[in-house]
Amino acid sequence: MYPPQNTPTAKFNTQYFPLHVALLSVENNLMPMGHWMVISKDPFRFLLAMGVGNHTLTLLRKHKEACLHFLPWSERERVARAGHLSGRTVDKAGLLGFNLLPAAKLQVTRLVEGADSAYELVVNRELPPNLSREFVLFIMDVVYTHGTLLPTQHEPILYLSDEDFATLGERWQYKK
Repeated sequence: MYPPQNTPTAKFNTQYFPLHVALLSVENNLMPMGHWMVISKDPFRFLLAMGVGNHTLTLLRKHKEACLHFLPWSERERVARAGHLSGRTVDKAGLLGFNLLPAAKLQVTRLVEGADSAYELVVNRELPPNLSREFVLFIMDVVYTHGTLLPTQHEPILYLSDEDFATLGERWQYKK
């Protein structure tokens, strides 16, 4: 039986942080997204974990598409602030000064101008609800990519926990 019954688990902690924060758009709504990962290279797929009760979750279920943007460190304040506003009551993009552009493949979701890279996504499937009490999990197919920066040219927005963020302060390359 899944999930296993009566299996003790450890208490949650944040020792696995930092998380690379992205900005997710669905329709014209924006939210910071730290719980994402690549789960397949071929086909190219992401796993997104959306918070239960989040307005963006409602939009994702409705439209079945999203765009995951990776913005530079200089945009950290606007990205973080997007997580403290409700898309139910305000136009986050307008309020925060983000310019939204048409997507290449998505029907209703708009792209955030100025992202280092962006991934247009469509829902492949929503995973069963009994996997988490806090998150709804989605497998997302990448249908279009934007951006040309190499990872060494990017200054990511890293989420440390609570209200703390960081970026990479030093670069190092292994020499054989």
